[in-house]
Amino acid sequence: MPEPGDRRSSASLRWLCWLPLVSLLAVEAYVGSFEGWGSWASAPILLVPAVISLAVVLPAVFDCLAAIRAGTLRPTTVLFTVIAGLPIIWLGMRRHVL
Repeated sequence: MPEPGDRRSSASLRWLCWLPLVSLLAVEAYVGSFEGWGSWASAPILLVPAVISLAVVLPAVFDCLAAIRAGTLRPTTVLFTVIAGLPIIWLGMRRHVL
């Protein structure tokens, strides 16, 4: 099992953190082409980026917490975790603010 702050976990997070953001942009581009009831009917598609984001963010958060306890937290790990969490933040803002 990799140690907290391990380079392998950071390298995998470096590549995986972009997947939720890219999926959100693709879904937003697809849903943006619909009007009226079509955009409402396509709303469940927005769950895809949220689920992907949760699947990447949860292990990253646990890795960050373990690295904090070990005193080896790297700023890049936090940055990649925030990037992976952007779809959740955007969908929350879109739902409650916009």
